[in-house]
Amino acid sequence: MVGNREVLRNVEFRRLFWSRAISNVGNGVAPIALAFGVLALPGATPTSLSIVLAAQAIPLVLMLPFGGVIADRLGRARVIMVTDALVSVFVMTMAILFITGHANVPMLAILGALSGLLNGMWYPAMSGLTPDVVPDEQLQSANALVSIATNVGFIAGNALGGVLVALVGPGWAIAIDSLSFVFSAALIYSIRHVAKPHDSGESVMSDLIHGWRVFLSFRWIVVIVGCFSFIVMVWRGAEEVLGPVLALDIYGGPKGWALVMACQGVGLLIGGIAASRVRAGHPLVIGMLVTLALPVWLLLLAAEAPLLLAAAGAFVFGFALELFYVFWLTALQTRVPRESLSRVTSYDALGSMMFGPIGLALAGPLVAVIGLHATFVAGAVVATVAVVVSLMFRSVRQLTFSN
Repeated sequence: MVGNREVLRNVEFRRLFWSRAISNVGNGVAPIALAFGVLALPGATPTSLSIVLAAQAIPLVLMLPFGGVIADRLGRARVIMVTDALVSVFVMTMAILFITGHANVPMLAILGALSGLLNGMWYPAMSGLTPDVVPDEQLQSANALVSIATNVGFIAGNALGGVLVALVGPGWAIAIDSLSFVFSAALIYSIRHVAKPHDSGESVMSDLIHGWRVFLSFRWIVVIVGCFSFIVMVWRGAEEVLGPVLALDIYGGPKGWALVMACQGVGLLIGGIAASRVRAGHPLVIGMLVTLALPVWLLLLAAEAPLLLAAAGAFVFGFALELFYVFWLTALQTRVPRESLSRVTSYDALGSMMFGPIGLALAGPLVAVIGLHATFVAGAVVATVAVVVSLMFRSVRQLTFSN
């Protein structure tokens, strides 16, 4: 496998690397700032947070297939650059609402929905950009390095987010997120020439249908995406709604949850480093087995484990998730035809994320109906079943990077 140093000699790749690091400082700040900002609004409940987060997640999921077509047609770097710039405007508007005391659930939901639409175009473009920047033999190392950059930024953002929310409030923390998008857009603009458009000459609907057919032609993709839809549903509801609610009760609020999220970020970082060095014989088997770290972590939270133990569980889950993600992305990039990659990754994201809004929307109401601890346990059961089901399929068990 190609060494990391050789990949880092590529100027365009270094700019992509720094773009992800800077952008994810903001992405690490934003969830903590938004969650505790919403929960601090007058009359807010866990359901209020569910509404705001679901409003962003639903448009994102619905836009993903079209985002894949747009990225393939216009060039991935250009799409990333434009969406980053526009999202920065909506996020800064959200920050100003908090700073001036005018934030409310409906306005935050509207701004979140607009950002979600743009993120639905950004995601498949970013997933397909790395193969435009580096040759195939460097992809696993490149994917791991991008993950490392992403997670270093995320760790820094988590640490900064908890401090900023506690010291100056959520508005100023969210403003940091807005500025990070501006810097990211500028860096991607400098490498816009590497991502060539792949216009099929067909209609948008024809491209959507073709991408869907390519997606369905890989049984292992369909199986993993279907199972991960349930895993993401549980993960998002637990991490973005249930976790902050639990933290307000027993972990000291934003600082405590920021510590948990920062430890998850460290796990993601080390998982990315490990993935850059490990050549798995059966990557999907290993990736799904280590994903069982999620239900273990959820059970720790359900039991109100001490803060450091909850943080350790988040660390292990982060490590497992990043190991899976690098293996998964490398498998997609090396097996799916390059001209269809963004469309296939958009269907991958659509399927994987399609129940995420449901998890966000249900988490708050479920707390009211069955209680916080029972909701964590239910999520752990769902995630475990999803992992077991995925490993029942031969196409998943037999896939290797060499066959």
